[in-house]
Amino acid sequence: MAELERALHMRIVYIIASPTWGGGEQYVFDLARHMQAGHGVQPFFLFPPHSSEAMIARFEQIGECRVFPYASKLWRFMPLAGKRLAQLMDEWQADILHINSRQTYFTAVTAKRYTRRPFRLIATQHLVRAAKNSPLWRWIYRRIDTLECVSECVHRVYLAPFGDEKVFPDVRVIRNSAPITPQEAIHSKPDTIPVILYHGRICREKGIEPLFDALAQIADLPFRIIFSGNIGEKDRGLWNRLTAHTPVREKIEYIGFTPDMHSLLSRCHIGVSPSIVREAGPLAMIEHMAYGLAVVTSNNGSQPELIHDGENGLLCPPNDVQALAAALRRVLTDNELRNRLGKQAQHDFFEHHTYDQFVQEMFNIYSENHL
Repeated sequence: MAELERALHMRIVYIIASPTWGGGEQYVFDLARHMQAGHGVQPFFLFPPHSSEAMIARFEQIGECRVFPYASKLWRFMPLAGKRLAQLMDEWQADILHINSRQTYFTAVTAKRYTRRPFRLIATQHLVRAAKNSPLWRWIYRRIDTLECVSECVHRVYLAPFGDEKVFPDVRVIRNSAPITPQEAIHSKPDTIPVILYHGRICREKGIEPLFDALAQIADLPFRIIFSGNIGEKDRGLWNRLTAHTPVREKIEYIGFTPDMHSLLSRCHIGVSPSIVREAGPLAMIEHMAYGLAVVTSNNGSQPELIHDGENGLLCPPNDVQALAAALRRVLTDNELRNRLGKQAQHDFFEHHTYDQFVQEMFNIYSENHL
């Protein structure tokens, strides 16, 4: 019983990677609040300088938050940053440090050297890119207790520089998921003209340009498209240019960032994710699956691990306007296909990719060597 009590009162510090809200921040927020609600974990959060006050306020609902000035690039190889982090870990009596950006790897492993209270270090790799392979980075990797990759694609690409050599002590693949229950997601689609949904960061990397070009090619069809997400300053000009010159301007509704994803997803029929960069574990696409939307997505990352072309969605080569337009035309004009793809995607999500499964796998990592 005493061992169980210790497991139920773990104290975990999460270092937030970005000063603004994005997929990684959503990942940490959902994971921490479900760990707290389901397993009694006490979370703490460290934010980089100049973080959004609104984002910090959201995290304050579930745990103690502090801005950590040593989380910037300026400090990423400075031992002083590790010493300051160790002081916080000791103050909070933390059992685990969970980091989500390679920028804080050195700081985290240095903190392990200076802390008075040993803790386990877990790193999640969210991007599809190869690991650095210098002696310094190998020294860092060997001091990370567990590397968690959010997809097989991430695992394959990240570890490719090492071949068969074991550099990290422990590596796991735990696919992303979304905290959606059948009660939330199973509903009747509104009997309206088809509504396409794009949600997430609105930027060049996520395929906004080929999407607008594809929409122009299907302008003859009846549909509406909703864009939900933040537009960064560097992409504001691109968005204004695209919306000003598109022939489907009257079909577009931009609603900005919305925390109420249930009401948004419930009124849509098709989910489009046309990213031109390799996606590690696309949360938007996973949410489209859970709500039974007909998924149209690029195939340049982990997407084919979840979407099987023609079975539970449609896959397109990245930046291929003709293929994207053809896929959207198919699901807009063929009601039977659209419904079949959406139902199968929803079935696959609740059969194989639920958030409960994800949380349990993460808790298993957290609780190892803790009992």
